[in-house]
Amino acid sequence: MAAFAPLALASCLSDEGNYEYTDLPEVNISGLNDNIRCVLLEQQNITPTISTSIPEGQLEYVWRIGADTLAHQKTLDYTFKKVPGSNDPLTFEVIDKQTKVRYSKNIGLTVVSPFTTGYAILTDAGKLAFQSFETGEKLYQDAYKDANDDNLTGTPRLIKLISYNDATNNYVRSTRLCVIMQGGKSPELDGMSLARTNFYDDEFHGEVPQIVYNSAQYFGGDYAFNIISADGKVYIKFCSSTGTPDDGYFEYPLETFDNGCKVAPSLARLGASSYDVYYTSLDEQNHKFVLWTGNRTSSVISPMGNVSVPGKLLWIGNKPYQTNAYAVVQNEGKYYLYEVKYEYSYVTYTMEGTVTSYGELPAGTVNDQSCFSASQDTPYLFVGTGTQLKAVNLANLNDLSNAVIDVQTFDGDITDMHIDYDVNVLPKTEFSIAVSRSSGSSVYQIDPTIVNHGAIIKKYDGIQGRIVSFCRKF
Repeated sequence: MAAFAPLALASCLSDEGNYEYTDLPEVNISGLNDNIRCVLLEQQNITPTISTSIPEGQLEYVWRIGADTLAHQKTLDYTFKKVPGSNDPLTFEVIDKQTKVRYSKNIGLTVVSPFTTGYAILTDAGKLAFQSFETGEKLYQDAYKDANDDNLTGTPRLIKLISYNDATNNYVRSTRLCVIMQGGKSPELDGMSLARTNFYDDEFHGEVPQIVYNSAQYFGGDYAFNIISADGKVYIKFCSSTGTPDDGYFEYPLETFDNGCKVAPSLARLGASSYDVYYTSLDEQNHKFVLWTGNRTSSVISPMGNVSVPGKLLWIGNKPYQTNAYAVVQNEGKYYLYEVKYEYSYVTYTMEGTVTSYGELPAGTVNDQSCFSASQDTPYLFVGTGTQLKAVNLANLNDLSNAVIDVQTFDGDITDMHIDYDVNVLPKTEFSIAVSRSSGSSVYQIDPTIVNHGAIIKKYDGIQGRIVSFCRKF
């Protein structure tokens, strides 16, 4: 075979044939910026100007990002529902269908989410609204439908922000929004786009429980997600050590002690250490505070405390990274405030809890519809009852008769509140409350210091319906 190589080369060099070359027609693309910025859920209408001698019927148009085609029209009429997963530019191509020659223009593309920061708000109208803190501070009255072309089903009950470290993406801190709908399907949403990632119903192997609560109000990478069912069982899945929340399932409820238990639909996360995470709530069947781990594949709900705690748990919470918790319990028409202190043993690697103090709250301070939030910087528990915002001094729970302070009165019912703190994002504490009226609802950012009597820092109005639950989105 090697002998033929010189002949082939000589033949090429001696080829003096005549060829006719035809100039390809030019296509000039103009009227497009070099860079554009798009906002999720906002319609984009981009029309380029095309100058060419090629007949219009011979042209084909394509808009794409990398290999993903967005449209086949000259004008891009498109709404981004999610942030692209690559840094590829937006490319506009004009194709000559006869010659198959492509002419293109690349445009630097930035797609931003209006849901990066703000308030996610669940209303009794069965809608998930979102008050954005991004440019323009737009209020989305039905953000769930905008993002998913679907409606929530069932009775709105709770919305929570969950944070985790994404093990599939260099442990980048990521977020999800969890929406609990009683009697309907409860979705989990991507924190950037609010696109539905799954329904919780699809994450159970076997019978799907009626979900009434999930996750703690905690801002930082978490190890596990908890779900409490209507019959007081706790289901848990793990994500941070393996990947994302999509990698786990709520397969079985946690083990309990011999006679079982009924965990109340509220929980607090105890920051024992960066490795050993615990959750606590009240067992309303055995009248004991209980504890379970959040980073072990085998976990048992264990009784805690040294006193019997009869009644119904209205709320349990604490400050971030703390190992003590406060609980408000209703029993036979009276309301009690408990403090439970937990101590972690680095010898046995276990946590032990003790009820250190408790007392009866003065009449009128609390009712079954009250909401609560523990201050991050002062020894106060904020209470919203009707139109009244109060603060309870936690310094002496054994004598609460003179511990309640009237902070401020609002022009509607206080239906939810949070003191939010994120060491990764905010240098300060944010105190937010939801105020609902028949004419519509508002979310207020409030000065958390008692001496300023709940001074309003900022107010967001115009929310349709009564606010059932809301959370601060970081």
